[in-house]
Amino acid sequence: MSVRDQGTVRVFTPGTVLTTGRLSLRPFEASDAGDVYDAVRGDAEIARWMAWAEGYTPESAREFCERLAHDRPGEQITFAIVPDEDGRLAGAIGLTATGGPGNVPTVEVGYWLAARCRGRGYVTEAVRAVCSYAFSGGMERVVLQAAAGNAASQAVARRCGFTREGLLRRAGLVPGGVADMVLFGLLPGELT
Repeated sequence: MSVRDQGTVRVFTPGTVLTTGRLSLRPFEASDAGDVYDAVRGDAEIARWMAWAEGYTPESAREFCERLAHDRPGEQITFAIVPDEDGRLAGAIGLTATGGPGNVPTVEVGYWLAARCRGRGYVTEAVRAVCSYAFSGGMERVVLQAAAGNAASQAVARRCGFTREGLLRRAGLVPGGVADMVLFGLLPGELT
């Protein structure tokens, strides 16, 4: 799953499926575009924190799903979050290799979830699954950045065992501008 290539960490195998007690984390398919569009359009929370959600169209959703459906081995993997109870796409979670300070094998986790599925612990469960996957592949750190005002994402980080490592001033794009980002880090053995 993970190899070092001249100081660059290349991670993850396309086609990987992770399962938890209630979720399947699977590759995106082109046919997911309708569910992605339904989840993103008109969602005030996604629109508040995700700059890419501004002006989101069915074409945007189609392009997103098609790009991810043909993911190649490399430095990023994105999973569709699918609750077992209804089998309908609920969101996305991904890992991106960042290299980390001093080229320590590090990935960043990011996610979004449809309003209809919030408050059920799905994101916490999905974050735990992808962090476990990252550590099993040789990663030394997982980082998570949340906008300073995004209390829900910060709570997910704390529930999963992440440690707040600092504040990155004006470091994240949000609709209408930039925001301070709270940086969290997780090391092997700290996942809760």
